[in-house]
Amino acid sequence: MLKESNKLQLPFWLITGSIIAILVISQLIQDGMFMDGLLYVTVSKNLASGIGTFWDPSFSTTSMQSFHEQPPLYFGLLAMFYKVFGTSMYVERLFCFTCFTVSALYIYKLWNKIYDADEGMKSLSWLPVLFWVATPCTFWAYTNEVEETVMTVFATASVYYVYCALFLNKNRTLYIVIGGLLIFLSSLTKGVQGMFPIVSAGFFWLLNGRKNTGKMIADTCILLLIPLGIYGLLFSLDHNIYLNFVKYYNGRYVTAFNNTMNTTNTHFKLLLELVEQLLYIITITGVVLFLTRKDEGIMSKNRQNIKVVLWLFFIGLSGTLPLMVTLEQRGFYIVTAIPFFAIGIAMLAAPGIGKAVSKINKEANGFRIFKIVTVLVFVSSVAYSMTKINTYNRDGDVLKDIYVIGKITHPGDTISIPTEMEEEWNVREYFMRYFNVNLLDEKNKHCRLFMIRKTLPKSLVPENYKSYNMGTKTFDIYKKN
Repeated sequence: MLKESNKLQLPFWLITGSIIAILVISQLIQDGMFMDGLLYVTVSKNLASGIGTFWDPSFSTTSMQSFHEQPPLYFGLLAMFYKVFGTSMYVERLFCFTCFTVSALYIYKLWNKIYDADEGMKSLSWLPVLFWVATPCTFWAYTNEVEETVMTVFATASVYYVYCALFLNKNRTLYIVIGGLLIFLSSLTKGVQGMFPIVSAGFFWLLNGRKNTGKMIADTCILLLIPLGIYGLLFSLDHNIYLNFVKYYNGRYVTAFNNTMNTTNTHFKLLLELVEQLLYIITITGVVLFLTRKDEGIMSKNRQNIKVVLWLFFIGLSGTLPLMVTLEQRGFYIVTAIPFFAIGIAMLAAPGIGKAVSKINKEANGFRIFKIVTVLVFVSSVAYSMTKINTYNRDGDVLKDIYVIGKITHPGDTISIPTEMEEEWNVREYFMRYFNVNLLDEKNKHCRLFMIRKTLPKSLVPENYKSYNMGTKTFDIYKKN
């Protein structure tokens, strides 16, 4: 039997589930993907198919044959999913939704630890999950399979165990060690930025009046030295691992600091992006705080938990501000910091919302109608998501043509394209993801097939190719005489 408080909260969980279905599942289940995510799933699928290795993955034989844009853990984990479940598009969707679910679980677990002695607040565990998923960059990331989705799992889990060690002081060394291992996995997913939870012990020390300096130093050393020690061991055991990380370092950090990968003109882009992303939940919380400002009981609860709130905010900022050092900044880079802001902001809103919810009469007809409505909304949102199967989230016309052209190709084939199409990475990635077909510019005259966008002049088609009419709408395909 559900506890009475849980019965009261069930409709709010159904609302949260409905929002997850609409914002995440309905988008995730459709075909089409953002270029970065598509690149990563293609590399992962290649790894599962025996193309490349864990430490030296590969995109294609004609481009990035040795792929070191990111560390390899994302590719290795997704490759395991492909090996177990096959290489259907829905397998990578299942992988991404699994990451979403595990991250949501750790948000839920951390909330319950924070409010372990307060059943009323604990029962509002849907609130931080709702605030998290309602942040635009969060549901965008999980529907486009960027690497931050995996990094969020490890970063959020590491902060959960560090919280248990620092604030609850239970199994301190064990939980700090687990936190360090998770930080290593976070960095093996996304590089140096995955290390940001190492600051958590230092922030705890600052918020507690800089007491127990020795413990803070010991905890920080463990959090830092575990990942560094594991990397040192890996590099000493296999020099090729070291060389592959050198390629990653030169490809990502050297180019970023040389301003060759700039995406903005201001170092403050991510900070502005963070404020914009959190604006919705900040506004809601601001309204709640304003309406309850004279309620001493609510204000007292907020004061009691202000250290935890600030600790979470500092950790979130540590996952954001260091990324501003270069001008290569993209909005989804802050995805891994959002859970900590969502929990902290939810903690400020929770006392007021909890008091309002507690006043609901569970036996009133209005609440019964509300429960029925939330059930109907949840069922409708799931049904709506199912209608998105076999539809396109993006690149619909491109994908339709690629599926048609793919029927006349063989795995490992190379299709020649004009130089004007060299930068169409989504087209390259779709062909590799679904058919293991490479694209190469027209200098490669020996290719059996030549493909060109219908909008490009036909004078770009080499003389020794004839039209192959397949009824495509975006591309024309030609076969070599």
